[in-house]
Amino acid sequence: MKPAPSIRGLIWQTTVLLRLASFLVPKHQRRDWYNEWRGEVWHWAHFLHESGRLTPRSKMALARHCWGAFPDATWQRFDQDRFMRLWQKAPRVASFCLGSIFLAFLLSLLVTGFAPTIRSGLAGLPYDQPERIALLSFPNHDAVYPDGGLFQSAALWRRTTQTANGVAAYSFRTSTVSAEGKTFPARSVRVSPNFFETVGSRAEFGRLFRSGDTQECANCIVLAEEAWKNIFHADPMIVGKNLTFAGIESKVIGVLPAQFTFLWPEAQIWALPPSQDDVGDCGEQIGAVLRLRPGKSAAEAQQEFRQLAYQSRQSLDSEVPDVEMMVSRSRQASKVYLIVTMLSLLGGLILAGTRLAATRNRKLHLSLRCILRWWAFLALKTFLLLSTCFVLSLELTSRVSRMMTGAVHPLAGPISTWLFVVTATLALSWSIHDQCRRCRICLKRLGNEASVGSPSYLLLDWWGTELVCSDGHGLLHVPQMKSSWLEFEQWVHLDESWKPLFEEDKPVSAR
Repeated sequence: MKPAPSIRGLIWQTTVLLRLASFLVPKHQRRDWYNEWRGEVWHWAHFLHESGRLTPRSKMALARHCWGAFPDATWQRFDQDRFMRLWQKAPRVASFCLGSIFLAFLLSLLVTGFAPTIRSGLAGLPYDQPERIALLSFPNHDAVYPDGGLFQSAALWRRTTQTANGVAAYSFRTSTVSAEGKTFPARSVRVSPNFFETVGSRAEFGRLFRSGDTQECANCIVLAEEAWKNIFHADPMIVGKNLTFAGIESKVIGVLPAQFTFLWPEAQIWALPPSQDDVGDCGEQIGAVLRLRPGKSAAEAQQEFRQLAYQSRQSLDSEVPDVEMMVSRSRQASKVYLIVTMLSLLGGLILAGTRLAATRNRKLHLSLRCILRWWAFLALKTFLLLSTCFVLSLELTSRVSRMMTGAVHPLAGPISTWLFVVTATLALSWSIHDQCRRCRICLKRLGNEASVGSPSYLLLDWWGTELVCSDGHGLLHVPQMKSSWLEFEQWVHLDESWKPLFEEDKPVSAR
């Protein structure tokens, strides 16, 4: 029977869709499946035509129905019941939990550009012979007076020291920068003209400071590579351009290499010392770098420079300096984060052990393999979570700061530390909670949650909640509230008599 001319195009279109969908059906079922769907569509189209209901809206409904043949054909090839069972069980398996957290860790690395801040912190120091660079700092300095005395003292120390070949002062501060129509606060560093010569660094573009610039180029500045990209959009003709730094029109004379860093990775503007008449210019963190002579140690340098500082006590407000090697100081921030991470991991294991010890599992005798597997899963899960928090806290803070202000804000460092502590605490709490809700044998997440007791006897609430392992290994009773020291989580091992309740129905094979 040929279809009416008015619906031949519709029948042809639906036939093409059904033919394409039929290729997903197993070959031995394809013919019957196709005939069933085609017959249904054929009668539907003729009914619409004969009843006068063939409208654009009804044609669209028929087309949507035909597109539904594709998922139906897919389920013909794959066992739908088995797939749904796997879909429900997969999130409870320990490997799924670890895989998801590891995927989140990889995603955090990808989003942050493979953690450039962390990589720069772990890389070697970008100095010439960094093992000879020492750092002179004032741990008790509150930066309540101008730091010009330090630059004067550093120039005097450079001529009189016997332990260092070079001495250069530095002073960190937060300054206002205006360039490319934007005004924002930026971390800046005032340094002695011989600073880059002392640490042994070269410019990526242009040149760095040198002797005589204090008189010849007093308002010259050097940009960090990140500032060059964010402020001037990586302009290759940056040398010679001007910007307003601390309210003064300044000229850019050079750009530092991408790998260069010094104490604060947020430092973006490098300038020469302020004039002696600028009594309101105060540093937030001051100090000096020393290039030790061969055979001289940090202890010898500290003894000498404490004597030199005592002689300059009026200009330094009687501050006592400390001297340490730059290599050890550069790893200080990484060590702090690493220590916090390891302490969090250790604390999580201790807290988990305390929680598990309070659970009555005397009837459950675990093998050594199960015990090791249990603790290894907890340690690896917690470590991956803390690592993800570590990467996101350090990298996203600076990235968000660049998006909002065009530069890395001076508060990015403290905020990233606070964010890491908060996220690590949340991750640790979830890890312990998740561990206590897993089977003691197979590590699957317990399900089949059921409330027990009567809600009218315990402050209008249930007595507790019971969760069962889907494989029938045991049952966990969680009290709703601990009204006495006798109530705590209780693990009940299910013996062999319970196994038939958890066996999956197996399809009967056709004979």
